[in-house]
Amino acid sequence: MMKKIIILMLAVATTACSSLQGFVKDNLKEPEVTYKSISMGELTQDKIELKPTFSIANKNSYSIPVDGLKYELSFNQKSMLKGATDKVGNLPANQSKEIALGIDLTKETLASFKDLLLKEGRIDYVIKGEVEVMGLSFPFEKSSTLYKPTVSLGRLEIKSSSFKQVDMIVNLIVKNDNDFTMPLDMLSYTVKTGNQQLVAGDLKEQKIQQGTNTLQIPVSIQLGQLFSSMFSLLQNPQLPLSFSFNAGGFENSVEQTLDLRTLLGR
Repeated sequence: MMKKIIILMLAVATTACSSLQGFVKDNLKEPEVTYKSISMGELTQDKIELKPTFSIANKNSYSIPVDGLKYELSFNQKSMLKGATDKVGNLPANQSKEIALGIDLTKETLASFKDLLLKEGRIDYVIKGEVEVMGLSFPFEKSSTLYKPTVSLGRLEIKSSSFKQVDMIVNLIVKNDNDFTMPLDMLSYTVKTGNQQLVAGDLKEQKIQQGTNTLQIPVSIQLGQLFSSMFSLLQNPQLPLSFSFNAGGFENSVEQTLDLRTLLGR
């Protein structure tokens, strides 16, 4: 007898719940989810933070509770990671609220991201998911492209030169084809000739704006490290240099030759 009562109670509860959800669905205007932008947060050797921002608009004449947001990130049609936000809270009538997702690419996901970006120079990505409101789920989706910044060596500006030392400014040209600013917590560089390292240093807290950027790097080369005398310097005045740069795990090298005889003869 008790078993029949329990089954009956479950059936009534299920029917009531189903009816309630049907009532809510019939009388709730679907929240409007709009993609706003994407940016990069922390960019280091071990982590890249993507920060897509969505706007959720309440088209109803009453406040609605937004339970949360589930999402899935795919690169080149391959699912990379899934996640969810905490409870968003109540959304007032006829108002909207922006939600920024913090998606951290680390370990295997970061390795796959860099491999794809280094190989293709771009990644087609899709962020899709569901907004949960009052027990109902409303889907959203956004697809776009991330581009690898390109690095090239601009003009070398010689500030001073002598038989002991050459002081110059290295103009590093960074092109950012993305529609957002890229932060660089650390840009490290080395200058070598052959296997001999001449200079190493870093630039901190750099911002790579959209379009073409120029970063200026001061470099001093001690000629005494390379030539035992003025005669040996003049015998071999062509100094091949290799500039290597590492920004957030993305590496690039550029070759340049200095004619020291021209510099020292000025």
